[in-house]
Amino acid sequence: MSLSRRVGRNAAGQLSGRLVTSALAFVITALLLPRQLGEADFGVFAFYLTLYQLLNNVLDFGAGTIVVREASRDRAAAGRLIGMLIRLKARFAAVGFVVLVAVAFAFEGAGSRTGLLVIAALHLLFHAPAGAAAIFAVDMAFARSVLAGVAGQVVWLAATGVLVAADVTRPAPYLIAFGAGPVVNGVLAYVWARQRVHIRFDADADERRRLWRAAWPAGVSMTMAAVYFYIDTIMLRPLVGEVGVAHYSAAYRLMAFALMVPVLFSQVIFPVFSRLWARGASVLDPFFQRSTVVLVSLGLLFSATVPWVAGAVMDAVYPPEYVAGARCLAILSLAIVFVFAAYPHVLALLAADRQRVMMTISIGGAVLNVVLNLTLVPAIGIEGAAWATVATEGFVVAAAALAAWRLTGLHFRPLALARAAACATLACVSLALLLPRWEGSAERLVLGLVIGALGVAAAGVLPLELGTDEGAPPA
Repeated sequence: MSLSRRVGRNAAGQLSGRLVTSALAFVITALLLPRQLGEADFGVFAFYLTLYQLLNNVLDFGAGTIVVREASRDRAAAGRLIGMLIRLKARFAAVGFVVLVAVAFAFEGAGSRTGLLVIAALHLLFHAPAGAAAIFAVDMAFARSVLAGVAGQVVWLAATGVLVAADVTRPAPYLIAFGAGPVVNGVLAYVWARQRVHIRFDADADERRRLWRAAWPAGVSMTMAAVYFYIDTIMLRPLVGEVGVAHYSAAYRLMAFALMVPVLFSQVIFPVFSRLWARGASVLDPFFQRSTVVLVSLGLLFSATVPWVAGAVMDAVYPPEYVAGARCLAILSLAIVFVFAAYPHVLALLAADRQRVMMTISIGGAVLNVVLNLTLVPAIGIEGAAWATVATEGFVVAAAALAAWRLTGLHFRPLALARAAACATLACVSLALLLPRWEGSAERLVLGLVIGALGVAAAGVLPLELGTDEGAPPA
């Protein structure tokens, strides 16, 4: 099987699985809970859920990326590398649990809600065994990983359904229901990973130090990236209150739905980046160019179409009181193309062992985001947080592209985007002309989806053609 077909099949499988898990999460966070909880209580739920997701993204402190990179180059070392990864994640999970407990006491005080939040925080410990799923990325065989994720989301939905049926109207029990999902995912990922690799925990101190020296700059980078990705929602609670958190979080989660495309595509192609880089920049360049075209083309079409139908999306999905987040969604969607464009440049830097550079860029992004939030949110409210996100993502992609060019020699050639840019422009003009003729939210949403889909088809990014058949593991 060619590399393009293998990447396409795995990316499609990952996206299909994530569509299922995201759809289930969407049912819970957009359809069930905003109607079951009051706006303030939903804001509390969104606050802690965002905090959980932030911590989840930094639990391996970059070691997961380094393990995938090194195991992709030396498959025989995978078992020992994954064993070190699980131990490292377990330590950070314990620290994260303490952080969650401290935040619960700080915001809620001593009481029954805090007790329930402590129980919910225990789910963080099960992210450690989930680290074994790194082997699925190494082998580009994601089926079991996808199934584990789907199983976890089904459990979350089922537990939430039980609480809704019991007419529970407080946020903390629903956070416990969320925590049941990672427990199931962690257990299944570990059990199924052991069927592909013998996980070993006998690494000596020198091996652990070498992994840590390589991982910690990536860890700082990912921590700072998680900060500037999630901190908006967390900062909004003390700045504008729980209702503002609810409105912004509703819009932000819709944008994050689109961001699963570069996240999952990058999980599939990063081992290829690592293998090809080991043979030289010239070997990686064709794959880098085509991967970037695919992602940026899709990002352009998202950013060109979503702002026009943001109000229709919010109206179709959320209760009427959440329409206040429509303007935020329109602004946030402008950041989508920046996020899509950043991923291949970040992967190039990580494959080239330049994680310290990414650390510097991510720290700059996090500082910029916090400063902009503190400046803009008091002045213009939750829309200030949206503009802070756009500015931060623009800074990150510019800095990553410049660093990749200077340090790896990989320079994306933007003329390759001419066709996609023309399609995005045509989609934008079409929506501007046609939408005034369509009054209903559902009709406007359907029109946006149809024009966006036609734009993707006309842009020529599918079917995938990635420029090389090298870099894949044995089938």
